Amino acid sequence: MQNRILLALLVFLSFTGCKTTPKLYSDVSEGQWRAKALIKDLAESRSYVVNLNINLVKNQRARMDVTTGLGTGVASLVTDDKEVRYILVDKKRFYTGAAQPSAMRPILSIPFDPRWLNNILLEEPIVEKGWTCARDGSGFLSECHDSLSGLKVTWSDRHGDKKTVQLDHSKASVQIKVQSFKPKVEERKNLFTLEAPAGYQKLRVR
Repeated sequence: MQNRILLALLVFLSFTGCKTTPKLYSDVSEGQWRAKALIKDLAESRSYVVNLNINLVKNQRARMDVTTGLGTGVASLVTDDKEVRYILVDKKRFYTGAAQPSAMRPILSIPFDPRWLNNILLEEPIVEKGWTCARDGSGFLSECHDSLSGLKVTWSDRHGDKKTVQLDHSKASVQIKVQSFKPKVEERKNLFTLEAPAGYQKLRVR
């Protein structure tokens, strides 16, 4: 009788545990994430909240659309393993350049390679010079730190598809709260292409 009770208890715990255990992305080849981001520009002493809609094909390409709380477009970005393209709506500027840490400086005051969206969302260590990563007691990625630039990325508050990713740098911080995930990119023609809208200034990022 006691063995049956113990077995029933273990089965119950295994099912209830599945509700809160964060998902691993080892078998995910693409996906769509929706999130909110709190951006604090420490140099300018200002902060703002935006919505993020990110579509990603693992280790190949990604698109991120940024809007205000009212749905007004702020920026759009596409990147692959070589190039990044993005538009800033309020400034009517269109940027192109090599995908590298300095590519995002016109948007953020921190070094951020747009290809790291793959690492952040799929929770994969950043394996580059200067970077070290650590895992928590459950084996999940908890933080990555770049000794060269001082940028630190941490993962926390995992609840199913939801989680918090924090980017900290001496010049700015970005807190990304992932709200939902679908294991398929949004079906839209030319999703991963981006051209300069009419009247936008074309600039190169270096």
